[in-house]
This record gives sequence, structure tokens and C-alpha cells, in this order.
Amino acid sequence: MYEQPLTLIKGFGEKKAQKLKKIGLSTFNDVLYDYPRRYVDRRHVKHVFDIENNSVGVVVCKVVRKRLKYLPKIKKEMLILDVVDGYLTGEVFFFNAKYIVGDFEEEQKYYFFGKIERSGHLFKISQPEYAPVSDTSFLAVVPVYNATLGISQHDLVTLHREVLRHLTGRLEDQLPEPLRKMTGLMSFEAAMNSIHFPKGKEDYTEAKKRLVYEELFFLQLRLILIKRNYHKPLTQIFKVDGALANKVATLPFSLTAAQKKVLHEIVEDVQCGYSMNRLIQGDVGSGKTIIAFLSLYLAVLNQKQGVLLAPTTLLAEQHYENFRKLFPELTCGLLTSNMTASEKKKLKAEIAEGAIQVIIGTHAILQEDVVFSAVGMVIADEQHRFGIRQRLTALQKAEKPHALIMSATPIPRTLSLIIYGDMDISIIDELPAGRKPIKTHFVSPKKVAEMEAFVKEKLAEGRQAYVVCPLIESSEASDLNAAESVATEMTHKFAPYRVGLIHGKMKPADKDAIMHAFKSGEISLLVSTTVIEVGIHVSNATMMIILNAERFGLSQLHQLRGRVGRGDEQSYCFLVSEKLSQTSKKRVETLVNSASGFEIAEKDLELRGPGEVFGLRQHGLPELRLADLVKHKSVVEEVQRHIKLILEEYNMGNRVFVELINRQNHNLEKWFTL
Repeated sequence: MYEQPLTLIKGFGEKKAQKLKKIGLSTFNDVLYDYPRRYVDRRHVKHVFDIENNSVGVVVCKVVRKRLKYLPKIKKEMLILDVVDGYLTGEVFFFNAKYIVGDFEEEQKYYFFGKIERSGHLFKISQPEYAPVSDTSFLAVVPVYNATLGISQHDLVTLHREVLRHLTGRLEDQLPEPLRKMTGLMSFEAAMNSIHFPKGKEDYTEAKKRLVYEELFFLQLRLILIKRNYHKPLTQIFKVDGALANKVATLPFSLTAAQKKVLHEIVEDVQCGYSMNRLIQGDVGSGKTIIAFLSLYLAVLNQKQGVLLAPTTLLAEQHYENFRKLFPELTCGLLTSNMTASEKKKLKAEIAEGAIQVIIGTHAILQEDVVFSAVGMVIADEQHRFGIRQRLTALQKAEKPHALIMSATPIPRTLSLIIYGDMDISIIDELPAGRKPIKTHFVSPKKVAEMEAFVKEKLAEGRQAYVVCPLIESSEASDLNAAESVATEMTHKFAPYRVGLIHGKMKPADKDAIMHAFKSGEISLLVSTTVIEVGIHVSNATMMIILNAERFGLSQLHQLRGRVGRGDEQSYCFLVSEKLSQTSKKRVETLVNSASGFEIAEKDLELRGPGEVFGLRQHGLPELRLADLVKHKSVVEEVQRHIKLILEEYNMGNRVFVELINRQNHNLEKWFTL
């Protein structure tokens, strides 16, 4: 029914159907969900003299005379209507005279809606919408849709009206009646009619309320259903004895109160009898990694393997090195795509045998031929780099593993509710002792020399700096700073200090050599692309210079800033830009004035929307047509409460909700994109 072609509608043949296809309209279903982008209110009739010059309005005019005028330039006839409204006289122009000349009769009155140009007692209206005064349906709120060449707004309004007429009495309501009664929402059919052709503001408001709720409801419900595999009863409950406490006590640093709280939450999870499904959110440098390491250690204490999934080879190698230093008593393996075939084969065999207790790696861990002996803990670091299916693949490597997801990109509460609907969320909101807030400054072209002098002073004191560029190679078509040319420029400016260059196109071995030289202090200034955004930790690096700052998102700027400030010394971040748009200016102001990743994430969501901020499409999430995660926070929370009730009813065998859940489960594969 919903998939019927639009050629079934009278007046919409194959030619129009092809044009409609260009704007994504091929079936009844496409038209149904093609909501108006705005509305025109034609309910109020006014006299011409009551409408401001060059303003839009509805007037009633009597046609005194109609005449045709040939326009040689466009080789078409123009219809001119001489009209009167009270004591004012005017002309109404139409450029498609051939088709509408018969629509008007002299001495008859018509509604005209359009822009009115006034000059004394004279007025003009060009290409207005019109109807005879006997057609009172003209006085309505009229939808305006996204159009395409060759398809008029009149065509689109007619199409939407006809599709709704064809589907009257046949539109299936996806929300069960008990849920509609509980929420007080109008029916789906009523909402569709009211969103396309509202009789007034209240009509539109109620329709939008229903459709926003439905979008958020099914988005959240489907996410919860696809992630239910995470939360399973366990055959083995982890035992937590004094070994974990002893390990914490012997660490070369003390855990913060926030870290201790999160570790306690994890310990409670692994002892409750169900597989853990927890997200750890923490600002850059808040100490999430040691919590992950201790969780891996906890798995090994219970004769299980631990897996840590990192988004980049650099970060995986860094985790591997740090883990071996802190936990030398455990066997740890590093699995990345740049290993030789023989190295991979040997390591995979050891993993399958259970000889390797902790496996740290990149996407290479997700390959089918990687078989584990007994996985008890799966951790994904910087999880926003992994889609839902990738996380599921990692978790399906074992029957019932605990899942711990870490994110150094703070996610606004609203978005967390959507993306992690059934996850428990822990927040590390405290930086390790001794850390000083990073001083952030905007640097205009006039201030660049002053900034460079400051950097030289700090380099002389033995400190190091990052310089981040948006591009790798220079281009004549772009005035953006490219890493290669900047590295050359910096080599001259900051001689005799050694300048290094690192970017994503380099060979892994070359990147490793550069990073090792930077960590050891051989390189004083590292020019880079955003390859250093995730996880690189050099405590002696105290300066971050971001060129063309306007080219980066707010959360990305915050991530880059977090590469410094890892030690006891005061650190600095310089945002360099020659031109700032209004949005870029807001980003820079937010970063300069705030050190909280959560505040920054909220602002980023507000400025860019959830699709760009979080890469919703990589997660297989559909586009929200009416719902707005910033504006509709309260609806998201309401949906959360209702879904909990529905799942309880489902578990008790309530037939209505069993059918709802089964239908959604059936559609999941179609709904989620690979």
C-alpha cells in the first residue's frame, strides 16, 4: 500500500514522476513523510490599503477586464487582469496565460494571494495564487514543500492531498492504543493530515507533538532491541577479592575520587549476575585508561581474557606499552593490521590457546579468524570511532562478555539517552591531582609574531609544542595551512630546534619513529594533522597551536587541546585564524571560556546538530525529520520512561506489546545499515 508509485495519482504521469524522483519522492510513503518546510497562512482577507507595500497578503478583487500581451523575448503571452478593490485599481500579471486565461471571467470576484506593490491608488500583483470567491477552501493554512524544476508548489500540494486521500482509513498506527491513551497523543492518521494541512496553530502543534514522539520512540526502542544482546545472564559471576585492591594500592599514582567511584560501579556490575554494559565518559586526560586496565586485570583474576579495542594503531601501541609497564605479571598481546602475516598467525594461535591473557589492538581484532579462548571483558576505547555493528562484532566474539565503552568525547545527556539507551553511564569529572587548567587564546594575524616569540621562550625552557593543520599537502585552490609547507616554514622560524612532521598518509613505521622522537624529546615541535587527536600522551608537550581553527568542530578542538596539559607544568592552546564566521566565532568563544568537555559538547550539539557531532549515519541511525535532540530533551526522557514500562509489559507477556516488540525485531536488519 505505502509503496505504490506516484503515477497512480491523476495528473502525475511518467514525466512528472521522474522529476519528483529527483527530490526523493517515488512512492506514497515518500510523500507521506515529506513534511512541509513551512506554511503560508491564507485565512485572513484584507483590503489592499491595509497591506504594507511589497508585503504578502490575501485580497478580494473584481476583474474588470482581461487582456493578453505577447512578449517577444520569451515568445509567450502574458495575461493582464485589470482589477479593482474598493476605490483602488490594479493589475494582476500571469506569465503562463495559455493555461489559465479561461479561469477568469470579467465582472467576477476572485481571491488573490501574493506580494502587493502599491503606488498611490494603483497596485500590482505578479503571479499570485488565486481562486473564485465561491471557493472558501482557498482561505486556509497552506503547506510549502521542497520543490524541483518543473514541479510547482500547486502540484506538490495537490500530490500530498491526493496521497492522503488515497490512504484515508488505511494508515496503520504504529503506536499501540494503550500507549496513545497514556500519552494523550492523536492518532497517526490525524497527525499526518494535520501536519500536511493544519487548520491552525493548535492543529499543527498537536500533530508535531505526536510525530516527534513517534520518531524518538522508535529510534530509542530499536536501539535498545539491537543492543539487548549485550545484557545477558551470566553463568559465571566474577569474584572480587583483595588482589584488585592490592593492585590499586601499588600503582605509581593515586586514583581520584571520581576514578574510585567508577571502579566501584564496575566491581558491582561484574558481581550482579548479568553482563556489564557500561559507558565511561570522561574529559580528556581524566584517567579513563587506568580504569580500563584495572577492568582487564579483573577479568584475568577470574581466569578470563580481556580485550581492548582502540581506533588507531598509535593509540593501541601506546595502550600496549603502558599496560605492560603497569601489569608486567600478565601476558599481553598487541594485534594490529600492520603486523607481518607470520606475526599475526603466531599471536592468533596463542590467543586461541589462552596463552595471551590481555589482547590490545585495532579493527584487526574484529576479523573472523581471531578466536578467543575465554573472553570475559571487552573494552572499546574512543567508542565514537566505532559503529554499532563493530561493537556488536567485538562482543559476539564471546558468549557473555562484560562490555565497557570509553569515550573521551563528552556526549550531551540527551544524545547519551539516544545512543546508549540501555547502558549504565559512569562519568569521570575530576582531573588527576596537580593538573592545571589549559590557558586558551585566540590568535589573530596581528598576534602571530607575539605567539611565536612566546613559543620560542618555552622551547628554550625545554618544553615541546604541537602545531596542527587541516591539510597534508598545499593546494593552489586553497589558502588553508598544509602540514608539509608549515613544517618547512617552522623549521626556519624555530631553528635550531628540531621540527617533526606526522600525518595519516605516512607509513606506520615512519609515524612510530616520529612519535618516539617526540616522546623522547629529540623533536621539540611536532607539525601534524588531526592524527594526533586521539590518545597521544606526551607530558612535556605544553603548547598546542591549531592553525585554521575555523575548520575544526568544537569537540575536535577540545580533543586537540587535550593533547597538552598532561603534566604539572602550565599548558597553553592557541587558536589561530584569519577569518571567523559567526558559527566559528561562537566555537572559539566557547573553547576560550570553558574547560568542561560536557559544556562544550552541549554547545557543539546546539551549533552543528547530532548528525555531524556524533556521526549518526555511521551508527545506522535514520535521519530525524521533525525531532530535534536539543529542543526535545523532555520528550526523549518521556520516551525513556515509557519504553521501560513497555519492556516490562512485554516480559509479562502482554499481547499488544509482544506484537510491537516482535515487529520491531523483525525490521531491525532492514533498519540498520551496514
